[in-house]
Amino acid sequence: MNGDVIKNMRRPFLLNVFLAFVYFGILGFVQAQAELPANSAGVVSVEGFPSLRPVHPGTVFSIAVQVKVKEGWHVNAHEGLPEFFIPAELSLGPGSSVSLVSLPRYPAGEKKALGGAAQAYPVYEGTVVFFAGVKLSADAPVGKMNLPFQLGVQACNNQICLAPAAVPVSIPIEVANLNQPVVPVHPELFQGGLTSQSGMDEQENIIAEYLRKNGILITFLLIFLGGLALNLTPCVYPMIPITISFFGNLKAEKPSVILGRAVAYVVGISITYSSLGVTAALTGKILGSSLQSPLVLIGISLVLVILSFSMFGLYEIQAPSWLLNKIASTSTQGWLGALGMGLVFGIVAAPCVDPFSIGLLTFVAAKANPFLGFIMFFTLSLGLGFPYVWLGFFSNELQRLPKSGMWMIWVKKVFGLILLGMPLYFLSPLMPKDFNHYAVTAYLLVCGILLGWVFSGVGVTAGFKKFQQVFGIFLLVMGLLVYKAWPQPMELPFQNYDSSLLQQAQNDKKHVFIDFSASWCLPCKELEVKTFSDPKVHEAFKSWVLLKADLSQYSSGPVEELKKTYGIMGVPTLVFVDTDGQEEKNLRVVGFISAGDLLQKISKTEN
Repeated sequence: MNGDVIKNMRRPFLLNVFLAFVYFGILGFVQAQAELPANSAGVVSVEGFPSLRPVHPGTVFSIAVQVKVKEGWHVNAHEGLPEFFIPAELSLGPGSSVSLVSLPRYPAGEKKALGGAAQAYPVYEGTVVFFAGVKLSADAPVGKMNLPFQLGVQACNNQICLAPAAVPVSIPIEVANLNQPVVPVHPELFQGGLTSQSGMDEQENIIAEYLRKNGILITFLLIFLGGLALNLTPCVYPMIPITISFFGNLKAEKPSVILGRAVAYVVGISITYSSLGVTAALTGKILGSSLQSPLVLIGISLVLVILSFSMFGLYEIQAPSWLLNKIASTSTQGWLGALGMGLVFGIVAAPCVDPFSIGLLTFVAAKANPFLGFIMFFTLSLGLGFPYVWLGFFSNELQRLPKSGMWMIWVKKVFGLILLGMPLYFLSPLMPKDFNHYAVTAYLLVCGILLGWVFSGVGVTAGFKKFQQVFGIFLLVMGLLVYKAWPQPMELPFQNYDSSLLQQAQNDKKHVFIDFSASWCLPCKELEVKTFSDPKVHEAFKSWVLLKADLSQYSSGPVEELKKTYGIMGVPTLVFVDTDGQEEKNLRVVGFISAGDLLQKISKTEN
């Protein structure tokens, strides 16, 4: 009896406990939902800092934006995300008194698989700092002001993602007159805090470390040697025949005079190259892109053709009426002519890039000091042009050979034909696929006939006439060999770049190779013919996803976005992406690479 009573008493008690759990569970869920932020701005707090105090009008300086994410939440990183993810991104706000002089720099995110996801994605948790280089307007008023920025973020936790939000960032600065001293501030943020997206941090650190440890003289010697190394890039090859043709056609003078002209020629190259390099560093534009447009390539070719005509005796300019002929004509015998030729043909060297020059670009962009940038790039380009001082000097020494006569006219026509053939190289990116096959063959055959028979035999010795004919036969044979043995490169199965293909490759656990190139990029053509056509490269890439990103329209919106995402500062740039969708930055290649070296890079991805 008593037992039944006890059992009847337990049932309401247990029922009440169960109902209490349900009630408080529902109440907790409702309260949690009520406390959930309306969007991603509710889980982040931001604060902005300048690198200088005060700031002078027109000054370039850095800003840092410190982002704190609430515990239990994260925001998507800036790069390495699937297409449908919204990255963290810093941008200028409306009505700002500053302009960006370098792209914002973001740290790498920490890869995490959240909420039971099968794959890991890069995210930011806790505290993270973003950087950017800015320039204050020259007409900024003296006094205190706030620089408006905004930070686009999307926040998530292990269960849900909030709506993306643009979080306003206000950076307080003090603008002062030029007579007021400026001091660095917030060293804990700006000393060693700048990181780069470009994958070139190692080169930037080398330059910064050399400046810090060895001083400016040793650093500039390193930069000069880096310029010498640029001569190993294919885009400088056309400078060899151009230099020989120009100096070989000048009037023979004392060695000291010729050496001075050769130096002026290289200084002209350096001025063009270094000016373009500084512009690229401060604006983020691709090195050499503006000078490798179709119109410029056509213009260079026309100049070469016009100069070649003077070597055939079709005209002689003594008092030119327009600036180009005054400065760049081969009949201008002074150092001004050599300087002008260097200015014109510095364009040839403009697209020459390698990891060292891109590292220097990154360093100059971070410093945002135009004067320092120009001096550094001028030193780099002097290293590039140093061999051409001696090439120009010894080319002119041909004029000092004894018994000059009709044979010298023949030599002059050889130089003229060299210049006449150079447009085949410069215009090759603009021509149909097989155009150069037939054009180079025809060029060699015509040169062989002209130099072997049409231009030979008048006023020369019998021995030299035989040499001319042998030389003509040699060119004819070369033309026939070129026609027969012209390489028909095996094309890699590239697909046009699409972020969805990257995501699919990540899902399929495949490596990805991205070729950033442009139609105006001559070294890119070298890659296609000499490297990508190698059968061993084809075999190594057999299981890869191969993407080609065309950056020809370098100022268009999609290209700017690609450059920003991958930190592209020059073409060609080759990027390796692992099976998790992350770039292997230690393998990145800027500039031309041989098939053997590319195979070594590919083999490292398998380790």
